[in-house]
Amino acid sequence: MQRALIWAAVVTSTLGGPALAASYRAADGTASFTHTVRFIPVRGSIAGVTASVELDPANLAATTGSVTVPVVNLKTGIGLRDTHAKGAEALNTAKFPNATFRLEKLTGGKLVEGQTLSTTATGTLTVKGTAKSISVPVKATLQGGKVNVSTQFKFNPFDFDVRYPGSSDSVTVDVAFVLNAG
Repeated sequence: MQRALIWAAVVTSTLGGPALAASYRAADGTASFTHTVRFIPVRGSIAGVTASVELDPANLAATTGSVTVPVVNLKTGIGLRDTHAKGAEALNTAKFPNATFRLEKLTGGKLVEGQTLSTTATGTLTVKGTAKSISVPVKATLQGGKVNVSTQFKFNPFDFDVRYPGSSDSVTVDVAFVLNAG
């Protein structure tokens, strides 16, 4: 469950921006996840998602950047479950407080004021010290010089050695943030 948040946050990492290549930053983004544990769907959230992106709205294929999801901030509404999810067997947040996504390729296209663009971000997701290449769908909307970015994707937490007792092999993650020039 918490793993999903990490993945989601990592995946939604890179998109959009104003005219000409520029640096964009996001702070206070969010990640949410749904993960089944012992046949019960568990929902949670992670606050404090950040992103750093170099992008040209007219040439998204040249975009680079990264997204950081502070899995240490994971919350499911039950403190004991959160503690277990952050433990050494699962996310091991004492040693690996963040999940990251490093953008390596973004499907081309361009951002147009007020329109939402659907694209694919391919890069390296690192969770609990394990890095894997992934591709995720991303939506980006340019509005007033800011870029609203969101993604939803699934991944297998076992691929990242995240092993929460009774957990399933699939986590659905949603990540959202707003990129600001600067």
